[in-house]
Amino acid sequence: PDAKNLANLMQNVLNAVIATYTSYTMPLPGRRYWTLGAPAVDCEQVVVTMLQMYIGSPGDEATTPRRCNDPRSATLLVQISREVPTVGQNGRAPSADAIQDSSEISAYDAWILLDSARQLDQWDPANFGLGVIATVETNSPEGGFQTVTMTITMAVP
Repeated sequence: PDAKNLANLMQNVLNAVIATYTSYTMPLPGRRYWTLGAPAVDCEQVVVTMLQMYIGSPGDEATTPRRCNDPRSATLLVQISREVPTVGQNGRAPSADAIQDSSEISAYDAWILLDSARQLDQWDPANFGLGVIATVETNSPEGGFQTVTMTITMAVP
């Protein structure tokens, strides 16, 4: 059963992000999954990806050896990719209004993703975990999609 802890964590993170977006009544792309390794951004999607897992609490410097029964932590990416305006078939750049409207959705994504982090420090409904470290960044548009990414380090229950 312990071998399922990482898979369960990743599914729970995905579920918490979906629940947070639902509480904001903000639509999410229909393609939603978790994976290991960098996902292809070929459509609008929500993806949870594992970067690393280590022995120690979130944020430990790992400058001293740890016991194998110490907590395990994982660093995950939660990425939301959405379509953005691109140069049209006529070679015209998208309008400033279209760019800003698309950027507004990405700004909402950044806020809601970071807000979802508070749901991720719970090992069970009654107890908090060991804390989380969370940051949000937005990548430049590429291939007609822009991705907002939350990097979160948290204990694996």
